[in-house]
Amino acid sequence: MKVLLVGNPRTVKGFNRLTKIPSLNLASLAANVEEGLCEIKIADLVVKDNNPQKALLKVLHDFRPDVVGFTAMSFQYQKALELIKLTKSFSENIIIFIGGYHVTADKENILAGEDMKYIDFLIDGEGEVPFNELLKALVNGKDFSHVPGICYLKNGEQVINDRPSLISPEAIKIPKRGSRIFKKGFHIMGMPCDVIETSRGCVYDCNFCSIRNMYGKSFRKFSIERIMTDLEDAKRHGAKSIFITDDNITLDGKRYLELCNEIIRAKLNLTFAVQASVRGFMKTPGLAEAIAKAGTKFVFLGIENASDCALEFMNKSNQLTSSDTEIVVRELKKNNILIVGGFIFGYPDDTRQTLIENFEYAKKIGVDIQLFNILTPHLKTELREELMRDGLVTNTDDYSHYNHYASNVRTKHLSSEDLYRIRNRLDARFPVESKAIFRLFRAYPAYFTKLMFRMLKEEPANWLNFTTGILRRN
Repeated sequence: MKVLLVGNPRTVKGFNRLTKIPSLNLASLAANVEEGLCEIKIADLVVKDNNPQKALLKVLHDFRPDVVGFTAMSFQYQKALELIKLTKSFSENIIIFIGGYHVTADKENILAGEDMKYIDFLIDGEGEVPFNELLKALVNGKDFSHVPGICYLKNGEQVINDRPSLISPEAIKIPKRGSRIFKKGFHIMGMPCDVIETSRGCVYDCNFCSIRNMYGKSFRKFSIERIMTDLEDAKRHGAKSIFITDDNITLDGKRYLELCNEIIRAKLNLTFAVQASVRGFMKTPGLAEAIAKAGTKFVFLGIENASDCALEFMNKSNQLTSSDTEIVVRELKKNNILIVGGFIFGYPDDTRQTLIENFEYAKKIGVDIQLFNILTPHLKTELREELMRDGLVTNTDDYSHYNHYASNVRTKHLSSEDLYRIRNRLDARFPVESKAIFRLFRAYPAYFTKLMFRMLKEEPANWLNFTTGILRRN
């Protein structure tokens, strides 16, 4: 049996200019299938985003798979469905399954809708065990009743099998990077990249976060030995930079410190980008210096908001304060680490003035790459329930806009359109007013010069918006 796993080509607007990262979850699925059960290939279409349909058709023609799997977050689901329909039009005999966050959060509605004309199975939650067991069932007699974590229709009736227990870290094999059909095009700031994980899950209670739908409130850690093996494998496959995809690698700061020391000893000579928390750095003295020595050049910090009241609304006040953030950013910048600052605009009490205050705060503390996200009412989150109750969700069902960039909510003081317009203007002004664009040019001159000319050629409207936006003050 031949199995093809398809990575979604749609990424967050703007982010795809700076990086294109391969799908870790698909490589992990491929690695954790029983030996000899099937032949698996991965078509990660993020590097074929100019014409993913053409790329997929060629792979289907050349590989001739029996089973094709897809994955999608909410904003990617419609694109996945387009590719699913294309696959079914290529051959009605291909068995289709799809997993990922959106399917996990919205499985009941998908099962009840027209999409199941094209989809045979949904995977609910963490995928390694259900995927392996589904393939075994397809090979050994097609009894799906005991396959954990899958959903499907049987005689028109919905079947939702219970999820398996979360897989132990020791049982998760190293991603199967050799299964990728497309080997080139993955990068961070132009450097060939790959992705690893050192843990899964998070134990915090942020009301906007959707990860608990996948893992529950849990935190599973891989051994240092396993992580180092994974890094060496990624390097063998051509990576010079690594994105560590952990939801919060600093939940256990001492362990992260130990990992950094091991990376330093191993002299891997890799560049790292990580997602981390202010609290993790505050609780672990010396961590900023250690990650810098290990090769970390980018840290994404979930700053969220300059207002401590807004942090309290998001259930983040027990994790950081604005003064904590200033301390941590200062320490990271002292170690020559670039700060990707994640902010969330659009909490219920936001006004034009509070958005400007966040803009000024990001400038003041020295954020290098700003992510001025707009609050997104993700399915099955506490935030969505609160905003729906208060009538603040303006887009309840077009999930293609649930990408953190589009405006799907209003505030008590701003319409959805005003929120979007003000954020866009602040976004356009930030790189020059903060002088961040000059810091990035100094750090990566070749890449940003190429990026500038590419934007001039391929995105003249966005370039015009950028250059005119920095001149506006309202």
